[in-house]
Amino acid sequence: MKGRSFALIAAALLICALALSLGCSTTDQSRAPRQEIAWIPKKLAVMPFIRVDSPIQPGGTVSCPLTGAVFNSGQIIPGAERVLDDALNNDLAQVTAVPFVPYAQTGLVFGRIAGREFKDTLRKDVMAAGEKLGADAVLVGFIFRFRQRQGTGYAVDKPASVAFDLSVVRVSDGTVLWKNSFDETQQSLSQDLLNLDQYMKHGLRWYTAEELGKIGMARLLERFPWRKAAAKTE
Repeated sequence: MKGRSFALIAAALLICALALSLGCSTTDQSRAPRQEIAWIPKKLAVMPFIRVDSPIQPGGTVSCPLTGAVFNSGQIIPGAERVLDDALNNDLAQVTAVPFVPYAQTGLVFGRIAGREFKDTLRKDVMAAGEKLGADAVLVGFIFRFRQRQGTGYAVDKPASVAFDLSVVRVSDGTVLWKNSFDETQQSLSQDLLNLDQYMKHGLRWYTAEELGKIGMARLLERFPWRKAAAKTE
């Protein structure tokens, strides 16, 4: 229904939203306190994002092949993987001092290894790719939904909707050391008061799927365990 638009002149609403956001908490996993992990990898391999399509039809649920976490499935527009690959590659370089192998190189190695033996699981293939690259850990991402908005920046029929996750797998034993996810369908400010800071930073408008994906990536990496501020050398 057209007419879902942001009231840019609603100053009173903004003040109310700010007060409420300061007094409320959120259960969004991407905003949970950052997990402190004592073990620090000497090198990290970054996998290209893998799309997880619903085996039946969009609108059902799908599970993360690595962690088993469940998400609502949906449209995944062409190019979604590249958007998140580039966002992760760019943002990760800004937040961590741990050296990492970019997704393009890791993807080539993983492509040669994946499925070489019928008994191999995805986790084993990820570990094998990391070992081949001389990495101690592998950062793996999956996309479950990447739906484009229907409308413009100021009025939509359907807003953008994005769901993806990230996990760090230790190469030596396959342990998932860290995981986090972003799962959001954009709402208007009046319905989504806790995201006031997001609207203040990125603008009071309806985002494209690409913009929402980049916002989600930045939010997930705020919780990355080996950020520069906490980086230590062995």
